[in-house]
Amino acid sequence: MEPYILERSNLQLAREQFRQGNPVDENYIRPVILESWHRSEAFGVAFDNADKTIISSKALAKRIKERQTLYDLAIPFIECLYDFTTGSGFLSILADEEGYVLKTLGDAEISQLAEENALVEGCNRSERRLGTNGIGTPLETGRPIQVFAEEHYFNLHHNWVCSGAPIFDPQGKPIGVFCLTGQRDQVSFHTLGIAFAAATAITQQLRMQQAYDAIERIHKRLGVIVETAPSGILLVNRELEITQTNSKACHLLMQPSSQLVGKKITQIFDKESLTPEELRETIDEKNVIMDYNGIPVHFSLNVHATSTDEYVVLFGKTEALHKKVNRIIGAEAYFTFDDIIGSSPALHNAVELARIAAKNASNVLLTGESGTGKELFAQAIHNASSRRDGPFVALNCGALPKSLIESELFGYEKGTFTGARREGCAGKFELANGGTIFLDEIGDMPFDVQVSLLRVLQNREVSRLGSSKVTRIDVRIIAATNKNLLVAIEHDAFRSDLYYRLNVFNIHIPPLRERPGDIRPLADYFLHKYADFAQRQLEGFTEEAYRMLEGHCWRGNIRELENAVERAVYVAQSDRIEPSCLAGQLTGGASVREAWPTAGQTPPPQCQRETEASPPSGWSAPQAAFVGRIRQKDERQLIENALQSTRGNVKQAAELLGVSRRTLYRKLDLYGIDPDRLRNV
Repeated sequence: MEPYILERSNLQLAREQFRQGNPVDENYIRPVILESWHRSEAFGVAFDNADKTIISSKALAKRIKERQTLYDLAIPFIECLYDFTTGSGFLSILADEEGYVLKTLGDAEISQLAEENALVEGCNRSERRLGTNGIGTPLETGRPIQVFAEEHYFNLHHNWVCSGAPIFDPQGKPIGVFCLTGQRDQVSFHTLGIAFAAATAITQQLRMQQAYDAIERIHKRLGVIVETAPSGILLVNRELEITQTNSKACHLLMQPSSQLVGKKITQIFDKESLTPEELRETIDEKNVIMDYNGIPVHFSLNVHATSTDEYVVLFGKTEALHKKVNRIIGAEAYFTFDDIIGSSPALHNAVELARIAAKNASNVLLTGESGTGKELFAQAIHNASSRRDGPFVALNCGALPKSLIESELFGYEKGTFTGARREGCAGKFELANGGTIFLDEIGDMPFDVQVSLLRVLQNREVSRLGSSKVTRIDVRIIAATNKNLLVAIEHDAFRSDLYYRLNVFNIHIPPLRERPGDIRPLADYFLHKYADFAQRQLEGFTEEAYRMLEGHCWRGNIRELENAVERAVYVAQSDRIEPSCLAGQLTGGASVREAWPTAGQTPPPQCQRETEASPPSGWSAPQAAFVGRIRQKDERQLIENALQSTRGNVKQAAELLGVSRRTLYRKLDLYGIDPDRLRNV
């Protein structure tokens, strides 16, 4: 024992050097211990005072439950090891990833000494609490270690020797520690090996458990997937004999599994539409026929090889599969009329018209500026209609190049053009069959494509590109635009016959500046939405902030309001949104904007912009043309006023008007306005 006493004296010298802040002689202490001392000091742990708080039995039980797999796998090892170490004077300890002791097991004598040292279940032995020790240090380093006497950071632990090794999860992350601890006169260098072996065994058991659980989950999932799959599934061997089925296949083929197993698949489906040579290759969406008492039943079939001598056949009735594909590919309609916020007369009138439209099958044309919520109205109409269970398919006519919009609308056959899918593709009208198609930004549809759309509206038939086959469709059409289509008709940018086909039921959605009374409830809605998302507790807006919102022009309408409130939620420094939180978003156009004092008052002329809604459908063509000319005159005056305000700066004028420079240049060319003439006005 004499060499160990000398070593202890060296450790005591090293501790004194460390305590006084002097360089520590590296011959007196192991580097791993010195590194741990420095960490402990950085954590604020004192030599003579440490946190030995013990959590309640309820908190301990909760902690064990959250780590049940580790606990259940480790306890048998601890109990087995205890059987072999009875009388050795060592205490077996299991701790979690935070250093909390979950389980201790040892002889009565050592357990009593440990209890006097607060080393009990529910205590914490992390380095952040007690400094260097056989539990906390392996968690910090990820390596096994034996901590002798004075190597412990906390003075009261100098009579102990701890041998701890980390336990890792299957991803290699430390999730606990197995430790053997005892009095310093019981030290053995073999103790660390025992602890390391136990920790390694537990780690391996965790990996095996995870692998077993994964296999079990896969097995159960495969069984559930096969049995609950929406398609019929047949497993076929190399002789094309059915070896296994699911219940859906039996239902579709109207035969029990006992009659299907052993049959060749060519005995079930028409031999002419399905050959043995084809079955041994991958087949995608092939139409096959089964004869049922003289009645042909059509199926869509897919075949995939699982190995060199087994194949999986998936099939379903063609009509049912088409409906499911429509629902998957189409944009689902989430919103209803209950989601439309506001009580202004203009909005109330639009909602009432939309409710009426939902009760019939007429084409609907939604008009209004960008950001007013046209798609929300379209979804609400769909969900309130008899087509609510059918697909809702949306297409932005302005977001696709001219070369693609026809293929998106009507679909195409294989080989129609370079890059086309090998099996062809259904168009949006086919996908919307039985439901609603929403054509957004219809005013941006290319002129020649409008002819094809008109034919669909008239005949309710579509033909894929590259095909002469005509498909009958049952689709409700809702179109939307932020443009004045009557003006577009005058400039030969939109077909008048298509306009009158679409404009059966016109609903104009008012801009936000025309319903200032709706600004507060909308702002409150977006505040709660983004506060919940950001997990912030905000009480609302100050009165000054409300007035600032009500005084803004809202050229971007509800979309702009939502963006402004979202930003305000993130930058707010108090529990209420103040004007400073909105200033960054509401500064645009401030030089030509004046806030109106209270909600309900008419906005100032600078904030008024002529909407591009079409006149009522009952107006005659001369009346509509007259209105178009008046609005052109107003638009020209608005552009000239903006250029005068910005001294002929086209970029600033475009920002002021809420349009792109490209659009403004087109308008300048249309009206013959020279911005240079207005630079010095």
